[in-house]
Amino acid sequence: MATVHGTAAAGFEPVRELFERQFAAGEHIGAGVAVYHRGRKVVDLWGGLADEDAGTPWDEGTMAVSFSTTKGLTAACLHLLADRGLVQYSDPVAKFWPEFAASGKVGITVYHLLTHQAGLAAIPDGITMDDFCDWERMTGALAAETPLTAPGAQTAYHAMNFGFLVGEVVRRIDGRSVGAFFRDEIAKPLGITELHIGTPDALHPRVAKLKPKFALTPEVVQQAAAMMSPGSLTARAMGSGRGDSSTLFNSPAGLRAEIPAANGVMSARDLARFYACLAGYGELDGVRLLSEARVRAMSELQTSGPDGVIPVPINWSLGYMSGGIDGRPQGPRVTAFGHPGIGGSIGYADPEIGLAFGLVLNGLAIDIVRTGRAAALAAVARTCAEAAG
Repeated sequence: MATVHGTAAAGFEPVRELFERQFAAGEHIGAGVAVYHRGRKVVDLWGGLADEDAGTPWDEGTMAVSFSTTKGLTAACLHLLADRGLVQYSDPVAKFWPEFAASGKVGITVYHLLTHQAGLAAIPDGITMDDFCDWERMTGALAAETPLTAPGAQTAYHAMNFGFLVGEVVRRIDGRSVGAFFRDEIAKPLGITELHIGTPDALHPRVAKLKPKFALTPEVVQQAAAMMSPGSLTARAMGSGRGDSSTLFNSPAGLRAEIPAANGVMSARDLARFYACLAGYGELDGVRLLSEARVRAMSELQTSGPDGVIPVPINWSLGYMSGGIDGRPQGPRVTAFGHPGIGGSIGYADPEIGLAFGLVLNGLAIDIVRTGRAAALAAVARTCAEAAG
């Protein structure tokens, strides 16, 4: 049985106990979980293997690719620019990115990008998994793309395209790539060193090796077959048939590239620290990144209902999946917001109770559309935070 290392403060011991039970039940290969409460780190735990095949232990410095959990970091970059008065959510995307107006996209706004209502969920034809590492190739293809629906007509998860769309708006406004902007304007002020969109080569040895750990029950197989049938919007949005994402994101090229919807590399402690700033309404340890009004605006519920790509109800705020749906990691509280990643990672904040939560792992399972490891750990952390007051 894997040994769990790290600390859990008084009142948050149940998080450690559940984490240990999950390892004992074989639910993880390797993982880290961290919790902040009212600006104080109260849980920082890790255990298992960073590389199951090589037997390499997951240690205090291990990070992991966390797929769509990256979207929460990317969205924050755009919100920071909005807080500085450099962009409005109602602005047309083409105001900053003129080429984007092609093929009937002149009416698409920044709001539509953040709420997955731009009609651009499908990855453009001809794009391969390797093309995700080529920023100009991806943004050029998206600028030329014709939307599938009118702006605002449908909420459909822009699984891969979200990061290139939002990231290019950030680049056009600021001049820096979204990865550089996040590093300079968010990570550095908060003392964060283990959260990356585009990971430096020197840090690659610290990145855990991803490995599928999906429980292929008949129900899961049936649902996946329906969702990923050739030609379905889900398959077109997720990149089905375009290559193996696990292989890409285990490679130096996949780690080095900026794929800001999917290849963020992070530790649980720094993911939780990032969200601790949002849980503090934009301030942590005397550093204010965002105004309280901005955090309230970015976390406010915008749409609710079944999604056109992930066929379950989702509550969307501006770039984040909101709480209010029991059984999801963000839980039943409507004041919670953050972003999960396929495979099981999650980062979120609940400012009303001062809670920030981060989970990263390398044993990939389906934890985002039903109760799983992430939701169970987050629920325990929430209960502890509520009890702590």
